Amino acid sequence: MHTMNVVLVAVDGSEQAEYAFETALPIAKAQEAQLIIARVINKNAYQPMSSYAPSIIEKVQEDANALLAKYKKQAEEAGITDVTVELLYGSPKTKIIRDIVPKYHVDLIITGATGLNAVEKIFMGSVSEHIAKAAPCSVMVVRS
Repeated sequence: MHTMNVVLVAVDGSEQAEYAFETALPIAKAQEAQLIIARVINKNAYQPMSSYAPSIIEKVQEDANALLAKYKKQAEEAGITDVTVELLYGSPKTKIIRDIVPKYHVDLIITGATGLNAVEKIFMGSVSEHIAKAAPCSVMVVRS
């Protein structure tokens, strides 16, 4: 097995993403890898609701920041010394592959099999499926 210097775990608050995070910890620790914890907010998914409740995007942002802080703390407590969090806006499919992977030279992406956004999945397919097909590095799709 070649060395994994950078491990990326994509999180969204779902049970599957929690399991992906839990899976990433021992891998990143064993490899002494940098752990990138990423949350991508697709504002388009919330657009119809935001016209009725403009604060919904703010709430999603607050939740995302709290989630990333929680995961960063857990990773550090697990003994991972190099932990970075990324909060981006746009399509998770494109932001992960086009922005995060090249920026950090990611060796392994760990993602849950399904996420929170059922609407996007119906219209555009699974984020994890897209990542597995498009990523220039290894991808681990985990199921809880």
